[in-house]
Amino acid sequence: MNDQLWQDVLALQVLAPLSSSYLPWNMAAMRPSGVVAVLNEIIINRRRCIVELGAGISSIYIGRLLRQRGGHIWTVEHDEQWADALDREFANESLEDVVTVVRAPLVPTTSTWPDEENGWYESEAIRRTITDRKIDLLVIDGPPANDVARQHSRYPAIPFFSPLLADDYTIVLDDVNRPGEQEIIKRWERDLGISFEHHVLAGGIGIGRSRPSFAV
Repeated sequence: MNDQLWQDVLALQVLAPLSSSYLPWNMAAMRPSGVVAVLNEIIINRRRCIVELGAGISSIYIGRLLRQRGGHIWTVEHDEQWADALDREFANESLEDVVTVVRAPLVPTTSTWPDEENGWYESEAIRRTITDRKIDLLVIDGPPANDVARQHSRYPAIPFFSPLLADDYTIVLDDVNRPGEQEIIKRWERDLGISFEHHVLAGGIGIGRSRPSFAV
């Protein structure tokens, strides 16, 4: 068993108290060890106003934890059918008070990588529900960026959300094993004046914070 798989096996054991029912995990979902790192961040650093780009299994685990700890997550999703399926799951688990699915189709954006025409979430759909918040945890696992033609599609997240971040915040970017996300992090570090930790084996995520904090 390689180190990455071992990290995920251990993470699934850690997630057991929040694994009350079967969840349809797939290769596009955040790895279990990445989900554990996000949940640790919520507990250790008291994150309560959370925005996630790319709804999925992580949204359900975060919702289950927030039901116990307090707080709210707004999870942004471009796929209507997947958003409907998640809404049904949140209703089945009575999570509507702590989870809001924000439907935002992908549209062309000018805030993207030079010489690329990637789609990003429709800004107005997000503004209608999120822009009066002070976000203390931003989790970025969307839009899809799994081919070279759209490898920088997640870059616009920080130009859009940086004015909405709380003074004390954390940003988590998934899939930092890929070249596109690594290049995005370098740009974000320059734009925000912070550094990102790369957890390639444990979750495949990058974590950046505005203030020094406990490791997760």
